Amino acid sequence: MTDTESAQGLPAWHWAVGVTTAPRREPTLARTLESLESAGWRSIRLFAEPGLALTDEFGQLTVSARDQRLGAFANFYLGLAELVLRQPLAAAYMMCQDDVVFTAGLRTYLERSLWPAGDIGVVSVYCPAHAAVGTAFGFHRDDRRWQACGAHCYVFPPRSARRFLTSIEVLEHRISGPAQGERNIDSVVGRWCHDRGLDYLVHRPSLAQHIGATSTLYPTARNVGRRAADDFLEKFPT
Repeated sequence: MTDTESAQGLPAWHWAVGVTTAPRREPTLARTLESLESAGWRSIRLFAEPGLALTDEFGQLTVSARDQRLGAFANFYLGLAELVLRQPLAAAYMMCQDDVVFTAGLRTYLERSLWPAGDIGVVSVYCPAHAAVGTAFGFHRDDRRWQACGAHCYVFPPRSARRFLTSIEVLEHRISGPAQGERNIDSVVGRWCHDRGLDYLVHRPSLAQHIGATSTLYPTARNVGRRAADDFLEKFPT
């Protein structure tokens, strides 16, 4: 199955999909890639930080290997820019992290339900527990600005992806953001959506789950609270 063929072999969206990855004490990349395949995607580009050991099982993937450590935000930004420039006619740009699993059959569901009504900045496939409280099944707005939590997997409409990449406030995060501008992807995205009057959407139940017990950014962080989804749909009903 290619990125322009649906699970049923019918013409489908052209997806541009990237996964940012970095060395971890407990590697999860293989599980993430297996889950992406079950979700419906095989054509994937890795954006790999230095020191990552890619074994033979990853030999069929395309890889953008960074020659210096960039940190989460810069690797994400450059990865999204690469997807937009390499695949300018894509119908959707999806950026994932390397410690996430997805709902089986997710691609087919998204192709039937995107894009929801409204002026959409981004769709967060991941929904943290606190963002799901009191909401019904489906997409809903979550305007938390700097407190947004969803960088595990973002899907951008083409126009929004280009607007995000060319926004001066996004670029300036690398200069003036907390922690030398190396992290806070979701905070930047959430604030950008709010400031531009664009919808930041999450889905209940969550269509992705965070599996990383250890973090490359926060070594003492545990996979609870904002870092986990209480209501994760493992597969769509048949």
